Amino acid sequence: MAQQGNFKSPSRMGALEGGAPASSSGSVPGGKAREEGLKGVDFERRGFLGKVVGGVGAAVAVSTLYPVVKFIIPPVREIKEVKEMVVGKASEVPLNSGKIFAFNKDKVIVINDNGTLTACSAVCTHLGCLVRWEDKDNQIFCPCHGAKYTQTGEIISGPQPLPLAPFGVRVEGDDLIISIV
Repeated sequence: MAQQGNFKSPSRMGALEGGAPASSSGSVPGGKAREEGLKGVDFERRGFLGKVVGGVGAAVAVSTLYPVVKFIIPPVREIKEVKEMVVGKASEVPLNSGKIFAFNKDKVIVINDNGTLTACSAVCTHLGCLVRWEDKDNQIFCPCHGAKYTQTGEIISGPQPLPLAPFGVRVEGDDLIISIV
C-alpha cells in the first residue's frame, strides 16, 4: 500500500532516515526562521509578473488615450477684446448691401444703404442664427424663424425677444472700423 501525503514531510523524513526530528521548525540554513527573514514581503513570481504586466498595460493605455483626448477637446483660444478694430475695406460693402465681419467674439453686419453705413450684431436674439440684409425690403432678415429687424437692429416682427446689439462704424481712408457703442 502506497503512503499518501507529502513525500518530504518531517514525520516521513523521520520515519525513513530515523535522524530527523518529528517537529521541524522549517528554518532556513543560517539560523533564521523563514517567516522572520521576509516579513511583509511577498515575492511570488506570479504576483510580480501580474504587477509588471498591469503596469505596462496602464502605460500603454495612458499613452494611447492622451492623444485621443487632446484631439477631441479643442484648445482654448483667447481672443483679445478691443474697443475698436479695422475689420476690412469700405469697398467690401457695396451700395445697398450688407456684409458680416468678425469683431472680438461677435459677428457684426455692416449695411451700406445708399452710402450710409450702419452696424449691428449679426446674431439673431431668438436662437442665435446669422441674419442677412434684404435690400428689396430694406431690412435685416433671419432665415431661421422669419425674424425681421430695421437697419439699426430694432424689432419689426418675429419671435425674437430683443433687438440686435448696435455697433459703431466709420471709414478712415479705405479702412472700415467697427467699435463698441
